[in-house]
Amino acid sequence: MSEDEGFAEPGGRDKGGSPGALPSTAVVKPVRLPYLDGLRALAAGYVVLFHAIPGFSAENLTGPWRALKRAFAYGHEAVAIFIVLSGYCLMLPMVSRSARPLRVAFGPFMWRRAKRILPPYFATVALSVALLATVPVLRTTSTGTIWDDSLPGLDLGAIATHLLVIHNWVPEYSYQLNGPLWSVATEWQIYFLFPLVLLPAWRRLDFGALLVAGALGYAPLLFAPAAAATAIPWYLLLFGFGMAAASIGFGARPLEQRLRVQVPWQLLSGALWLACVLFSNLAASLWFSCKPLVDPLVGLATATLLVQLTRSSIAGRRSLPLRLLESRPLVGLGHFSYSLYLTHLPVLALGYFALRGLGVTGAAFTLSLAVLGSLVALVVAYGFHVIAERPFMRR
Repeated sequence: MSEDEGFAEPGGRDKGGSPGALPSTAVVKPVRLPYLDGLRALAAGYVVLFHAIPGFSAENLTGPWRALKRAFAYGHEAVAIFIVLSGYCLMLPMVSRSARPLRVAFGPFMWRRAKRILPPYFATVALSVALLATVPVLRTTSTGTIWDDSLPGLDLGAIATHLLVIHNWVPEYSYQLNGPLWSVATEWQIYFLFPLVLLPAWRRLDFGALLVAGALGYAPLLFAPAAAATAIPWYLLLFGFGMAAASIGFGARPLEQRLRVQVPWQLLSGALWLACVLFSNLAASLWFSCKPLVDPLVGLATATLLVQLTRSSIAGRRSLPLRLLESRPLVGLGHFSYSLYLTHLPVLALGYFALRGLGVTGAAFTLSLAVLGSLVALVVAYGFHVIAERPFMRR
């Protein structure tokens, strides 16, 4: 892995070491952070269950089963975690340099990102179009499920904007074909700003670059609110939070060292996650309707968690959460979590129509789709990973 290449994200195997934590002024031997793959796996798996349970099975969840729906209602927050991880991983090579130039060549950087992200994405677009064109049941409208957002899907405008990776800015097309692809477009667009805006701002303003990220991310809400509501440009600020976490975790400058050592990161992270839980339950209507307000809270909670987990990993303190995230099953799933994220929704849709055709209803429907649908999605995702993703992963 070249020095300006980030880890594969969202999802994908870390193809190299991450920079070691810097206890004082020297750069120590690189170490691996396998928990990052575990965290990706949890986020991707949660998105699958978010779509399987509230997305396809809401009408079947009554009485005490409604608690299951609520427990898996935070798919948007899982995507926010992916964005923070992306900023973290792409910043790591920057802060590992002793001279800290915080520069990356735009052309080579974008080529590597394109090679890593776009081939599986375009393969998913082609697969989604093929499924919609050849499987009539998938074109069933007004199901009352999340699959309705993917239709009609075969519009020329929807296909064209997906191929241009700009569909997230067109509300009519943003979720067509395959809903989760909106976030790939958002992240792809953030990649352009990383070397052109964020790193130059970081060189001049240090952590003040977060103000630049916030200003750029929230400005579209003033000028194009409808488009911004589907493009989620304020994810740029969350990406910046990930950059800040990497800088605090591995930077050699006095400010970074003081922040790393003097801030009670475990306590701060716990307080922020507790605030997320309380906010989302005590003010649920605001939480689910005002994402520009609540997403930064999720982003900050994730960034502080990354700092804490990295400190524990470097120090060899294997807490229960860290051991879980570094477990072989989660790390293994993290290696192909990008493929899982890309392909799971059509698989769940096929499972939905199959179960409905068999007359399965109620909680049995929900449990069947959540368990069997997720297992099939895992198998399909791994096969897709081998064919369409792994050949393009940096070695």
